[in-house]
Amino acid sequence: MAPRTKVVLVWIPSHVGIPGNEKVDELAKLALNKEVHDDKPVIWSDLKLKANTHLEQLWQTDWDTEVDNKLHDIRPNLKERPVYDERLNRKQETVVSRLRIDHSLITHEYLLKGEQQPYCTACECPFAVKHILVECADFC
Repeated sequence: MAPRTKVVLVWIPSHVGIPGNEKVDELAKLALNKEVHDDKPVIWSDLKLKANTHLEQLWQTDWDTEVDNKLHDIRPNLKERPVYDERLNRKQETVVSRLRIDHSLITHEYLLKGEQQPYCTACECPFAVKHILVECADFC
């Protein structure tokens, strides 16, 4: 615990002596001895919702371990969809998306040509859109 964490203990009295709660306890104890019947059909939409929720949680947990992935910085929460600027046309939106994911001709042309990855002459680090636009003093 942090040194300044305040812990408060609250006494919650039991429900002994409250007629309604005692009846519920009695019925709950009786239910423990009843036979369970699993022959009720499961509604597909309920099952699908549960399965999708579970899969989304698994996917997010797996995604959270991808801390060295540049795409994780752009979209840490997979449920949040990217917001698009309605004023941009498709070509402009494509340019923005490519910049966000660090895919540009200047940073990836070497792959197409089979050359060595280019490095910033000032910083001696690999060319990347974020470096060019935000980090490098020579470009900013």
